[in-house]
Formats: sequence, structure tokens, C-alpha cells
Amino acid sequence: MRATHGFAVSFRSRGRMTGCLMALALAVSALVFAPAAANAEGPPPGGPVYVALGDSISYGYSAQKFNENFPTESPSRFEEGVVNFFNKDLSKVDKGITAINLACPGETSNGLIGENPLLGGQISTESEAPPALFQGPGDWHPCAYHNADGFPLHAGLKGKSQLEDLLAILNEGHPAAPVKAITLNIGNNDVLGLLAQCKVEFPTEVNACVFGRVSTITIPRILANIGAVLGAIDSTAPGGGHYTGPIILLGAYNPLARVSPGGVPDALAEGVNKQFETTIAPLFPNLTVANPFPVFNKKKKGLAEEQEKICKYTEMCNPNVQQGGEPAGKDGDVHPSLTGYKELAKLIKKAWEANPAK
Repeated sequence: MRATHGFAVSFRSRGRMTGCLMALALAVSALVFAPAAANAEGPPPGGPVYVALGDSISYGYSAQKFNENFPTESPSRFEEGVVNFFNKDLSKVDKGITAINLACPGETSNGLIGENPLLGGQISTESEAPPALFQGPGDWHPCAYHNADGFPLHAGLKGKSQLEDLLAILNEGHPAAPVKAITLNIGNNDVLGLLAQCKVEFPTEVNACVFGRVSTITIPRILANIGAVLGAIDSTAPGGGHYTGPIILLGAYNPLARVSPGGVPDALAEGVNKQFETTIAPLFPNLTVANPFPVFNKKKKGLAEEQEKICKYTEMCNPNVQQGGEPAGKDGDVHPSLTGYKELAKLIKKAWEANPAK
């Protein structure tokens, strides 16, 4: 199976993340955009819409549901996710609003852009075939979950990337239906690809490889790609989205903080969220950040509280999806639980309410 379905980073480390996050300079005004894809799936005419971009979290994925529904994987079985819950909140303001969920499980920040160089993408230099399954810096193939594995999506793509589909919907500021909000979550699978590559290249020094590259290569790439996506959405250049409405960027949480031995340092998720808030957000006045870390990794009363919150808001303690690691019974699925998805929707709603473009 080609795709990794969502952010399923399972590495364990005794080490600490070293180095500092690279500064990011996004010259979005210099980008030249290609025309929007004419055959991309657009919104229904008339009523308002909300468009979601992202990976498995935006898709509404859970390992238990995937296993229960394999191999058909009808998208209708994954509709108790953050996008659906946030759309219910939006419907209280905009009656009849429709969610267009373009998200793809396993998507990387490269794949979300796709191979169009005019949008910040590149022609892939990494194969889609084994053994090159790293989804690393050279892999710009969009949505392996659909395009390689053949699983259906909620909406969109049709051979294009999520960004290309969104630009087709926005139609240079003349969408078939008013777009009231856009949400984005991406980057988790970039880290997963790094892990896979380190396991192959440095099997005895996986942790050193991961933490040596994540802050100097992977995170800067995630930030640059998010900048390119947002720049394309807001751009008034030909082919740009001409979009001035609210955009909500969903930050990171750390489901593996308490998984032994050592766990994954909270500093990784905290550092990404800080970059979203201090480096990305100031460049886009219609963007606000929803940060789940203080909720999902709350530990004011100590590490036991953090473990309790992880069990509550994710599927890490779901007995039906355990991977057999330690602590026993707490090595399950990193994706949000139903409670977690509802909590993410609340955080996105709060960020949307604070958005000056609302």
C-alpha cells in the first residue's frame, strides 16, 4: 500500500531536537500563477461554501474506521471529523453552507501544492514506486492515497493537487458560490517521510538523523510550502485565488509525547506552532492560527495530566488499534478521537471568530 494514511509518526527517541528553526522569507508577491484547472471539482452553484485543505486530520480519518471499512473506504464513513463539526458552526451564521473537503490522508506539504512549478511546486524526482516511499523533498506527487492507492476522497483532485482544485473553485475571485472560509492543516507527513528515510539511510542512528534534519530541512520546507499555498490563495495575479476571506491554519499537537522510551519532545510541535504564529501569520492579514497543543498536551499538573489529555483527545489509548509498544495500551492511533475532532472544531471556530476578514 503506497500511502501512509495520515500523520502516523511512530518514532521513539531519547534525544532532544537540536538546532533552531530556520528563518523564513516568503516573496509571495513575486510568484506567477498558472491558470486554474478547468476540470477541477467546484462548489455547487448558489449557496455559500467552506473549503478545507489538508491531510488525514482534515479528512476525518481514524485507523479503526479505515480497518473496519477496508478495502472500499467510502468517504461517507469519515464524516465525523473537524471539517464537518466546524461546518455545523458556520451553518449557524450562513444558512445552507456546504463544506468542500479536499483533504487527502497522507498528504505532504509538497503534494498539496503538486508538480506545477508556477504554483511553487516541482516535477517529482522521487518515484511513486517502492522502495522510494519517503515522500521527501523530491516527491511532489499529489495525494498518493487517491492517485496511487485508488481510495476515494470527499471531493476534488481529479488528477490535480488540492491547491489547483482550490484555485479552480476560487476562479480568480469569481467563484460559482461565495467562499466563506478556508481551513488548512499540513506538515505532519513531511515529518513521517523524514522518519522513513532516516530508517533506511541510518538504521542505527535514526533519532540523530531525524532530529538533525527536522529543524534544518523539514520544518523550513513545511513553512515555505505553506507560504506558497497562502500566497497563491490570496494573490491577485492571473491564476491566483484573489481571496480576501478568512483562512484558518491548524497547528500541531504531539500524540507521542508520553510514549516510551523517551517519547517525542513537545518542543517539536511547540516550535512549529510558534513559527505559524510569528512567521506565517504576520504575512497574511486574513489568516489566524488555531493551536491545539495547549489542549491536547495540557500538563499544568504534570506529565500524568498530559497522558490523560492525549488519551482523551486522540486514539492513542483506543484498545482496537494498539501497535504493541509501550506504555501498554497507549500506543494506538495518533489521530483525534471523536472528542478530539470536536475540540479541534471549537479551536478553529475561535480562530475564525477572531479573524479580521470574517
